[in-house]
Amino acid sequence: MAKANDNSNFALRKQLKALVTQAQTNEQKMQKLQQQELQLISAESLPQLIDVILQQYRDEYELEHVSLLLIDPNYEIRHIIEFMSPGLMKMPTLIFNNTHTLLENILHIQSNKSSKSIQKTLFPNIKEEPYLGECNIACKNLLFSSMTDTPQSVAVAPLIRNHKLIGSLNLASNDPARFVSGAGTDIIKRLSLILAVCIENAINNEKLKLLGLTDALTGIHNRRYFMQRLEEEVVLGLRENRPVSCLFIDIDHFKSFNDVYGHAVGDEVLRYVADIIKKQMRLSDVLARYGGEEFAAILANTDTRLAQEIAERIRLSIFEAVLKVKSVPDDLHITVSIGCTTMFNTKTSNVSVLGETLLNAADKALYASKDAGRNCINVSDFNEIATAQSMH
Repeated sequence: MAKANDNSNFALRKQLKALVTQAQTNEQKMQKLQQQELQLISAESLPQLIDVILQQYRDEYELEHVSLLLIDPNYEIRHIIEFMSPGLMKMPTLIFNNTHTLLENILHIQSNKSSKSIQKTLFPNIKEEPYLGECNIACKNLLFSSMTDTPQSVAVAPLIRNHKLIGSLNLASNDPARFVSGAGTDIIKRLSLILAVCIENAINNEKLKLLGLTDALTGIHNRRYFMQRLEEEVVLGLRENRPVSCLFIDIDHFKSFNDVYGHAVGDEVLRYVADIIKKQMRLSDVLARYGGEEFAAILANTDTRLAQEIAERIRLSIFEAVLKVKSVPDDLHITVSIGCTTMFNTKTSNVSVLGETLLNAADKALYASKDAGRNCINVSDFNEIATAQSMH
């Protein structure tokens, strides 16, 4: 009898220990989930939020791959990212889709699917719940195309806001038992719900920021944004000992367009020139309408030779282009004058002084181009301008 009681007590203690261990494990999971939610909620910008998802989650979850698919039919999200953090556009794990139809087919959100269309989807028997299970070739090509091998198991969580599919969070593992149908969907579903809210809020916040940092007429950056980025690029150039070049671009005889054809045509000229310049710029460059008919550009990690090449491409593209305006019978031929300077190997560490010197040096070079007959490029010596400023 005593032996039976001992066995019973041992079994109870073992069961209690297992329950305590499970409770502790669940508490640790909840704490980790709360920390991750806090990271998402506290992200200060859309680029930072995307970085948390694509970089930190992969490391924290010890996953082989994490990707984020966003539905962006009007290129709004891509425009924001190109504007705020163009480097993100090069990330293969950030995927965009112009239409929600494909992802809806994938996740079976639509209720009126025919059996024939269901067979064509990537993940069978799925509705609004996250999908956990195998990944076939079609799944890999869409959501994990940058992986060399097909993952052994995946979790695909739909991101839904106001009953509308806005994208999906996609997790991949080389462990076939990592994501199994019906296991652990509650945590992933909760994470996707919070992520969807954070993405929507971040996009709306970035739209508000863009309104204050965009020139309404040309659609490029404004002077306020330019000055912010100028300071950032000067700091980065100093820290990494890299050259930073600055261009000032001025439309020649712009006043005559307004005087002869009217301000509406003058606005067309500004938009036209801004568009041509933008097409000649790299993703890492910053272009802004500095004021009136003058544009300014920051060329990070760019020496004088390369800055001159970019400036010449801009000058030649505008010179060879012809603007046709309905209200004007004649073709409009436009030219620009450009000033160029480069900060490199400077002894001064005062960021505000260096930024001011870059602007003054580029401005001086621009006036030299005007004096030389316009439609040309001039370069001024940054250190020479800096020395002259320090003597005053």
